[in-house]
Amino acid sequence: MFLGKETIFLDKNFSGKEAIFRFLAVQAEKQGWTEDAAALEADLWTRENEYHTGFDGKIAMPHVKTANVKESGVMFIRLPKSINWEGHDSGLIKLVCAIFIPEKGARRLHLHIINELMCQIIDDKFRQILLESINAQEIFNFMSDRITEMDAL
Repeated sequence: MFLGKETIFLDKNFSGKEAIFRFLAVQAEKQGWTEDAAALEADLWTRENEYHTGFDGKIAMPHVKTANVKESGVMFIRLPKSINWEGHDSGLIKLVCAIFIPEKGARRLHLHIINELMCQIIDDKFRQILLESINAQEIFNFMSDRITEMDAL
């Protein structure tokens, strides 16, 4: 599974998008998804500057498909309080679901993961579970049941 309990972070405090992107890149390096956290952080910013990743419902979905990712992964962060996500129309974000996809041979996987997550995020029950779950195991089980992985891609 491209999402694990060790990549679900609950009630982590961050000062803003910059700190979140830095944290995501460092955690991706710890997971072995990248060998260069600084380059991956730069990729997150490149993508964010092309099109903001904040959505209604207090959710941001930063995502990259880059040569700096060697293994696909998804990370989830729930913030204890909403923060400003610059460039997002409604401004405030409380949930971050980050997607990391290798550039080579991953076009369908990238689109599949984004589609799966977007279909779930518009569901009020899905967002409520993410906002109210008491531990990473509960979120992991819920997301695993709701989001399918495409092993063949």
